[in-house]
Amino acid sequence: MVITSRLIKSWIFWLILFLIVVRISFVFIFGQGFRSTVTEQLLSQKQIIARAEASNASLFFEKFGDSVAVLAQLNSIEKRDASVVHDMDTFMEQHRSSGFVGGVVLTDKNGVVQFNSNILGTRDLDESLADRDYFIWDKDQAKKGEYFISDPVVSRFGASKGQTIVVVASPVYQNGVFMGVVAASVKLEPLAEHFFGLMKLSDQTQIHLFDAEGDLLYSNSEQDSVGLNISNLFSADQTLRDGIKGAIGTSKEGQIQTQKYLSAYSPVELGTQNWLLVISSSMEEVEKIESPFRVRQTALSILAVFTLILFGVLLLKKNQA
Repeated sequence: MVITSRLIKSWIFWLILFLIVVRISFVFIFGQGFRSTVTEQLLSQKQIIARAEASNASLFFEKFGDSVAVLAQLNSIEKRDASVVHDMDTFMEQHRSSGFVGGVVLTDKNGVVQFNSNILGTRDLDESLADRDYFIWDKDQAKKGEYFISDPVVSRFGASKGQTIVVVASPVYQNGVFMGVVAASVKLEPLAEHFFGLMKLSDQTQIHLFDAEGDLLYSNSEQDSVGLNISNLFSADQTLRDGIKGAIGTSKEGQIQTQKYLSAYSPVELGTQNWLLVISSSMEEVEKIESPFRVRQTALSILAVFTLILFGVLLLKKNQA
């Protein structure tokens, strides 16, 4: 009887120990799976948002480019008659509410501004735009009805003077002869705020917009870094920096996971150039979601252990009885 009692006690002890180990292992394995699922969901959310807003920005430039091309083909623009100013002012009124269209100009064939309509109502004239990439392209390569989206530049005059702008330009032809360009400016900062400023999943969400050369055009978290190249950013996380570097200038979207950050990126396609929109957040975001789960599972594990111990004690007492 003594041997049998000892065997039962030993059996109960090892059974309880086994069940405790199984429970702890289950919590660990399930916890890892939960963390992986949360990470995948957050990356997927970022990817969807980045893709949608990048597409919205691309669509804006496509529609705006079409409207600039239409303006460039009006008879008043081609002939430069008395209706030129009225038609350009009408164009501005149609886009004033956006908050990021600065103005529109009409140049002569040498790139000198002859007509100007902008949000301030000023008529700055005689500025030469002959060295700008959009004028050179329109003059040398463009066909009637086409438009060109410039690289970001600092405006030299008008309502956007001193601000970073993107210019959308379309050539003006009269009887097949190049006569100048219609060029409309889009102010980059309010444009970025409009499309990307509200992309927050949490207070830790960071938005970065890079041009095709890797220069930072916009950031909601590092305004002082605007203008810096990706090579000079994210010094604390080289993996993230290298991932963004590899994505710049491409037309593919993707995700980057490092020890510190979760990021998703999507290209903003603008004619012949691709910007890159990156949305990131700290891994702390995962931990905040995971924390209540860990607390709950820990509490359940403690309850399960005490239950098993109590069950074992009751079995021993019953056996002794």
